[in-house]
Amino acid sequence: MARPTARVLALLELLQAGGTRTVVDLAERLGVDQRTVRRYVEQLRDMDIPVEGVRGRYGGYRLARHYRMPPLMLNDEEGLAVVWALLVTQHAHSGPVTPLAMETATAKVRRVLPAALARRIDAVLRAVDFTGERHPDAEDHDDAEARPGADEGARTLLGLAEAARDRRPVAFAYRTRQGRAATRHVEPHGIVAHRNLLYLTGFDADRRAQRTYRLDRMADLRLLPGAFEAPATVDPVAQVLGPLSAAPSRYDVCVLIRADPAHVRRWIPETLGTMTPASPPEGADGQDWLRVFLRAERLEWVAGTLAMLDRPFVVQQPEALKAAVLALGRRLAEHAAR
Repeated sequence: MARPTARVLALLELLQAGGTRTVVDLAERLGVDQRTVRRYVEQLRDMDIPVEGVRGRYGGYRLARHYRMPPLMLNDEEGLAVVWALLVTQHAHSGPVTPLAMETATAKVRRVLPAALARRIDAVLRAVDFTGERHPDAEDHDDAEARPGADEGARTLLGLAEAARDRRPVAFAYRTRQGRAATRHVEPHGIVAHRNLLYLTGFDADRRAQRTYRLDRMADLRLLPGAFEAPATVDPVAQVLGPLSAAPSRYDVCVLIRADPAHVRRWIPETLGTMTPASPPEGADGQDWLRVFLRAERLEWVAGTLAMLDRPFVVQQPEALKAAVLALGRRLAEHAAR
């Protein structure tokens, strides 16, 4: 924002986000000194915009309480669509605009939404986390079933976000990875956007364990009576990424597996690894080979997973995985011989 006019408008957007903003904070956000901030405030007052000065230790500037923009006429799905697009762009670190522009645009839309919808959008903004991975062209779906409609998906996201915010248990119909219908009773902890999909993390009351669920497999969400206390150590992102989340010190694993995608996904879900069709390795017969890529901290875990798959495979990397597989095979043979 090289032009002073643009900075004045940005100051207005920051003030319209609500609350009292200190001169130091405003100067830092706008990239100017404190004296310039005060001059911009006077320019806003010259335009009949009621900017109030607040004295004291926590003083600064704020807009007069009566100053409001008219409500923006959007329904729930439309309001969520606008805010979600801004949120995804901000976390993807892409596009031609600055983080300040993203924040002020989100604040503007949030501010002019009807009060009831604004509260629901606020719940989404607080409940959803991002893993930091962006795969706009990823084929990360292990099945070809029809996705829920946009209306149902938006209602599910809004309802789950409010339940996570208010610590309310929920129940919903769920279609498992194997295609079976089930009913789940869950204490929702958070929502995570990962690889173009949304996941709910929470405590499954029936299984008495932490579980992760894909939102696109949910239907008929309903609130249950009562409330719950979330554990202080809950980390929705870590729960979605699991033990194989990306880190510089962990192994990059690539394996060719001869199996159908549904069988592989029983043991390596989409939160742990990617899967793409591959040509048969040299000297191998048959088709239906897949290239599976994942990151692992312990190669013994990968070796055990390959054993559970019980399908032909070829290790492409790392070389140490071959030794881990052979060692596991020897141990299994020794145990079976006893």
